[in-house]
Amino acid sequence: MTLDSSASPVSAEETVGGVRIALILMGVVITLPAFAMGAQLAHSLGTRHAITASWCGGLLLAAVASLAAVAGARSRLSSYMLIVQAFGTRGGALANAVLAISMFGWFAVIAMLFGRAMQPSAAALLPHIPVTAWALIGCALMTATAAVGFRALDLLSLVTTPLKLGLLFATFWFALHMPHAANALDFAGADSLSVGSGISFVVGGLIVGAVLAPDVCRFARTPLQGALGVCIAYGVGFPLVLNLSGIPSIVTGAADLVEIMKLLGMGLPCLLIILLSAWVTNAYNLYAASLVLVTVAPKRPRWGLALAAGVIGTLLGVLGVGDKMVPFLIVLSVAVPPIAGVYLANFYLGAGKLTEATPGWRIEALGAWGLATGIAAWMQAQQMSVTTIPALDSLLLSIAAYAVLRRLVARRLPVNTQSQS
Repeated sequence: MTLDSSASPVSAEETVGGVRIALILMGVVITLPAFAMGAQLAHSLGTRHAITASWCGGLLLAAVASLAAVAGARSRLSSYMLIVQAFGTRGGALANAVLAISMFGWFAVIAMLFGRAMQPSAAALLPHIPVTAWALIGCALMTATAAVGFRALDLLSLVTTPLKLGLLFATFWFALHMPHAANALDFAGADSLSVGSGISFVVGGLIVGAVLAPDVCRFARTPLQGALGVCIAYGVGFPLVLNLSGIPSIVTGAADLVEIMKLLGMGLPCLLIILLSAWVTNAYNLYAASLVLVTVAPKRPRWGLALAAGVIGTLLGVLGVGDKMVPFLIVLSVAVPPIAGVYLANFYLGAGKLTEATPGWRIEALGAWGLATGIAAWMQAQQMSVTTIPALDSLLLSIAAYAVLRRLVARRLPVNTQSQS
């Protein structure tokens, strides 16, 4: 078996420990949108409530991701192959196409965020490089990393994740030594969000990544190691990133970490955090997109699909399509968690056993996906929620719907078999 196989189980020789899994996933969550999220959360809720919302949201993310991580580590398959098992070959291709669109869109958005952040930050050293050129440079790095695959993500994260954490702690330390920093903990905020809404904000921002945990956790040595990795990354790392970027934002009044670092005179560290954050996150987005494309074009090599995905994502970003897609991507996020709910329900209801033959369509999976997405979208439009987290609502709805529909289909099968004989 070749390294980083995509459509077949990972071999024991390719596996890594839970800490390495955590470093990869933490490298992904230390990103430019997370810095902005941390600042927005702190200014809206106030420091103490923002800390509470961050850690409660992180615990919920860790719980969901642990279920997905165990499924990935036990099956040794990516989330996209688990989706094919649950939805059927053609149904899985449809569900994976939705995920691919989401990955391409977010790649384009982050690529342009990278270009817009690098251009003013590097203006003193390289004043004549425009935003588009920076975006293209970043896309080339990200695409090359994704083409190599898991091993490149593993090595890149091993070096860059500790460095990014160090830069975050350094920024936090310097901010605490600014005037009035002692009052930061008592900052009340604008009261524009409740703590419950803040938790929803945290969970909704990363739940898609949490439910796609098998893509990395299939390389975990054991299911426990996979669960440990996601618990560290989502239950500890993500809340820490939000707090380390949110509290300095309160002290300085700046909107995000990049602006904070500039105010603190941290020019070179600012460039590093921009480069490394976008590089790892978007390399992961492309890697995930290539795994999706493998299920659609199984005869193509994954590295070639990663290059194609990089070209598509780069064009979307440079042509400005990515920015226009943001509202659509947010709407699409309601349809993504039910896909995960179906594949997780299929895996656990089947006691972790995968079927040998996969039909083209599994009506129970498609029905549960459509039903959960429709109800969740309607509830969101009516400003209704069971858990206060729309993405979690749709995830739980899909699990319940799939369990019921699976049972109904199983009851009808003997009748159909008898009628055909």
